[in-house]
Amino acid sequence: MIYQRLLSLYAITLLIAMLPNWSMAADVNNGKSLFLEKCASCHNNDMKSDMTGPALYGAKDRWKKYPGAIYEWIRNSEALAEAGNPRAKTMINWAGSAMTAFGELDDAQIDDILEYVEKKGSGALDKDKGGAVPGGKQVGNQEDNSNPYLGYILLAVLLMAVALLGRYINSLTRLSQQNAGEVVDAEKSVLGVLFSPSVVKLLIFALVLFGGYTTVNNAIGLGRQTNYQPTQPINFSHKIHAGDNGIDCQYCHDGARRSKHSVIPASNTCINCHANIQKGSKDGTKELIKVYAASGFNPIDNTYLPADMDDAARAKVYKKWLRKMYAKEWEANESSTDLMIDEQIASVKGTYNKPIEWVRIHNLPDHVYFNHAQHVTVGKVKCETCHGEVSEMDKVKQHAPLSMGWCVNCHRQTEVQFHDGLNEGKNSPYAGDGNKANAYYTDYKYYERYHEELKNGKRKGVTVEEIGGLECQKCHY
Repeated sequence: MIYQRLLSLYAITLLIAMLPNWSMAADVNNGKSLFLEKCASCHNNDMKSDMTGPALYGAKDRWKKYPGAIYEWIRNSEALAEAGNPRAKTMINWAGSAMTAFGELDDAQIDDILEYVEKKGSGALDKDKGGAVPGGKQVGNQEDNSNPYLGYILLAVLLMAVALLGRYINSLTRLSQQNAGEVVDAEKSVLGVLFSPSVVKLLIFALVLFGGYTTVNNAIGLGRQTNYQPTQPINFSHKIHAGDNGIDCQYCHDGARRSKHSVIPASNTCINCHANIQKGSKDGTKELIKVYAASGFNPIDNTYLPADMDDAARAKVYKKWLRKMYAKEWEANESSTDLMIDEQIASVKGTYNKPIEWVRIHNLPDHVYFNHAQHVTVGKVKCETCHGEVSEMDKVKQHAPLSMGWCVNCHRQTEVQFHDGLNEGKNSPYAGDGNKANAYYTDYKYYERYHEELKNGKRKGVTVEEIGGLECQKCHY
């Protein structure tokens, strides 16, 4: 009987040790996951800038006047507005439509999201500017003052306490049996108890359970590389090109509008501009020479070098060009300028007439079908919706988790533009807007029914979900 008690104590200890959270405080990590899954497609990840939805930083303070209303707003914004809440009415008027209802979220999950929003918006999570590694493991994205070994120490202490308590109870039981004149078996040692068949079975069960949980959890996170920000072979700044200079995304990634893939631009695309712009705003010629070398471009006379030209001859051409670009610096200090030129020539050694080996950032599993043209050209989805504010990134990183849940949630709340925009009813958000016509959906089989409902004001819009956007075969076939 004493061993049954001991095993029960062991089981309770293991269950306690496996509990995911000892504290009732808001979980920032869980809040981040929920935000990326349910909120990131409409709200800016910096929490301070408006996107489809408003900036979220300070939301708790803005809703303070209406205790508990923020939970109702997140679960069903339209119902709260119809109930007469002034702030809900204001927010719906600002956005032009109700926010997607998240009735499945409980108070604790909403608290987690709000905690992440406040800490992200205040910059508390950016104090340690670590990146992320492939596979979705986050590194240094937030302050973590906890001891990673604390849980293991606590588990060891609890197991020791259980063992000692079991041995103490066993001794008392043996003493009671001896006083009663009963025959008492020889007392087992601690090792004998620990390696008894019952304990071994329990430990094997716990290991299988823990191993299964770890395997499944890691498999789910496989390929989810939120915040993955690798170093590229060329220090290309999207902030300078797309932000400061306003170059449209599809000028370089021209496949996004017409094919499944957005495509990585060939180095010749860079030459379209940099045949004339031969110094970068930050690095001078340091990065440009890598583009010239890869494409075989001769920046001296704006021609392409012969394909059969050897590397030594190519190096002489680029050295001559660099001397020309840094003529003033060379006159002022020959030795340091020559050293800088030699370093730049050395940096492109072995890369002449070879493709630039960019490091891939966004990568969906092979069993997932995604078509850029379907979203960009037909769906009119902005690049920032999935890729974040790339125009503000000097070094590109993955913005969204690109998980199934994240995509499904986007399909649930994104409205499809398949109306003609000319004959909508006066209550329709698209009334009289001929610029939003989308010929792609003109012959859609449910077009007439939805068009009539829009015209009569029975609905404010049609989501991707309502035209089959959640059917499995749309992405998996």
